[in-house]
Amino acid sequence: MFYQKRGIIATGILFMASSYFMVRFQALPLFSSISGVFMAVFALPSYYYLVRHLGAVKGVFILTLLSVIPVLVEAFAVWTGFPFGGFEYGEKLGGLLFGLVPPSVSFAYLPILLGSLFTASKLSREPFRFSVAASLFNLLVDLVIDPAAVHIGFWSYHGGGLYYGVPLSNFVGWLFTGFLYSALFYVITGRDSLPLPEGVSVSLIWILCFWVGYLSIVGLILPALVGVVLLLSLLKLPDKRHP
Repeated sequence: MFYQKRGIIATGILFMASSYFMVRFQALPLFSSISGVFMAVFALPSYYYLVRHLGAVKGVFILTLLSVIPVLVEAFAVWTGFPFGGFEYGEKLGGLLFGLVPPSVSFAYLPILLGSLFTASKLSREPFRFSVAASLFNLLVDLVIDPAAVHIGFWSYHGGGLYYGVPLSNFVGWLFTGFLYSALFYVITGRDSLPLPEGVSVSLIWILCFWVGYLSIVGLILPALVGVVLLLSLLKLPDKRHP
């Protein structure tokens, strides 16, 4: 099937190689449009397999909810500085909704969260442990994503930060919001929906492959290595069935 490991690895390598073009052509006027297309393409596999797993009504509902809420939270964060610290979006992700946040964020964050939910679902079906595991894995992914995004100019933090321009407040915010989103997912979908199928993790694998490639090219080795470790953990995660 589509989400078998060989297919995932092959497409992941292609996306990793394609990161060269992100480095090479980011000054082009069409860059923001191309970035939006990439985000949508990355998101599709996880969306498809989640809807297939949960059913059309529940699947579309949870995808819509977890697309809209993070955009509102991001807009609130840009406006107030809570919960991620003071930051603002650049122009490379396209126009800003209400002058605060690009709509493409709805495609950018949710596949990351879904990959974290997949990981947590293999570890526990108990609600608190599931939510904690998902938020921690979500945080680890941000150790890869945020340095790349700051480097390329997707967003920037007021005053910068010690970790490649990213402040500690951002990671606290990722833990906090990741836990809330994970708990909301659990409440809506229920214990019986876990563990999630492997296809839900494909989008995050593609995203990590792409950014590992980018980080390696621009010389941000530590975040790239974190990305490699996360990729290996996703690919080797056993198909554990809970009683």
